[in-house]
Amino acid sequence: MNLPTVVIIGRTNVGKSAIFNRLTESGKALISAIAGTTRDYNVDLVEWQKKSFNLIDTGGVDVSSLKKSIEELLFDQGQAKKQSQIKEGKIQPLLIEKEIIKQTKTALKKADLILLVVDGQAGLLPIERQLALVVKKLNKPVILVCNKIDNLKWQYRPNEFFKLGLGKPWAVSAANGSGTGDLLDEVVKKIKMPKGKKKISIETEKIKVAVIGKPNVGKSSLVNKILGENRVIVSPLPQTTREPQDTEIFFKNQKIILIDTAGLRKKGKIEPGLEKMATKKTLNVIRSADVVLLVTEAHQQLTRQDNYLAGLLKESGRGIIIVANKWDLLGANDEKMTDHIVAYYQNHFPFLNFAPIIFISAYTGRNVKNILEQVLAVHQEQNKRLDQKDLNEFLKEITGKHKPVPAKGLGRPKIYSLVQTRIKPPEFIASIHHEYTLHFSYLRFLENQLRKHFGFIGTPIRIRVKKQANR
Repeated sequence: MNLPTVVIIGRTNVGKSAIFNRLTESGKALISAIAGTTRDYNVDLVEWQKKSFNLIDTGGVDVSSLKKSIEELLFDQGQAKKQSQIKEGKIQPLLIEKEIIKQTKTALKKADLILLVVDGQAGLLPIERQLALVVKKLNKPVILVCNKIDNLKWQYRPNEFFKLGLGKPWAVSAANGSGTGDLLDEVVKKIKMPKGKKKISIETEKIKVAVIGKPNVGKSSLVNKILGENRVIVSPLPQTTREPQDTEIFFKNQKIILIDTAGLRKKGKIEPGLEKMATKKTLNVIRSADVVLLVTEAHQQLTRQDNYLAGLLKESGRGIIIVANKWDLLGANDEKMTDHIVAYYQNHFPFLNFAPIIFISAYTGRNVKNILEQVLAVHQEQNKRLDQKDLNEFLKEITGKHKPVPAKGLGRPKIYSLVQTRIKPPEFIASIHHEYTLHFSYLRFLENQLRKHFGFIGTPIRIRVKKQANR
């Protein structure tokens, strides 16, 4: 059942993302004093008074560009005779700003209700009068939100915004949360819930899939190709994506949350400020993901940074799929070429030999459809739990063929038992006599044999040694 959509708009730096984070009770949107911090629009679920709706935070652009988004939407819908009725000279936005305009236009098209945010401390500006006139032409419900009313000093500032003709300005402070409860009360009054069942089921099992890689390897292009829409901004400029972008999709009746992240660079090259904040968010996304797509460039040599990212993933315990993008730039793509590059990747990432490699082109769409199939397969392997009887037979077979090797001393250890203790990632405990040790190479042998017998494709395996008294 489709939920109502509420879209936040406003000029740059009025606190749209701060309001988004406050209403969704999340820290998803990146916040800074730099105008235009938000580029891709953020979407999250809000629940209030037993009602639910999707909240969209749009990218930061100047008012002229925001008006352009609205006017283009009006033109597309046939609600305006001219594409632009506001004569301010020709606007030539940069490539990224053009994409932000497209995304804002897409968000407004989905909107059932609009939250127009203004800055109460800055007061009413002439450009906001012009913006209000254009917003009215959308013929959609609008709530005027007067932000930054952080204390009594500013309590009378919202009154001047009555001049916009959009009704009561709702005084809020995204910084301390005051007024946001009253605002949500008004939002749920204005939105129309879909007909049908009164209660909407939202909590279903989902797989979180994070898309990571160096800057400009094609992560956002890949996400857009999977989704079939321009959900995230794509440009030739590195670091275009700043905030993790969550999009919910269904594939074979399975809910998947696809998360596009900011490109990760070497620690020494990460600039303070926005890039550092974006990097921190990306690392948090990796920790909370179920499966991670490591995106690389098939036509380029792998780098130390690729190696660093692969190491991060190995330690994270997440399911891993290596995605070799830009396959179309290789020219020849026969079976011999594929085998050669698979061998190259396995040689470069020996500690990820369990991760499947998919060769794709986000530009042409080659093999992109196979990624979600592989995500389901890896997720299933992460959740695999072996029967103890099968493990007992496995241990007897492999220790009979290859005796355990001690880490030190002459005594040969005996593994009493091998028990699976958890999933995601699968973890096992090998119990030995307390006077003996087990060489790390034998643990690696155990892992390889577990994979050979039981699969575990795309998921790390952890094996711990437990020492026991005499048995």
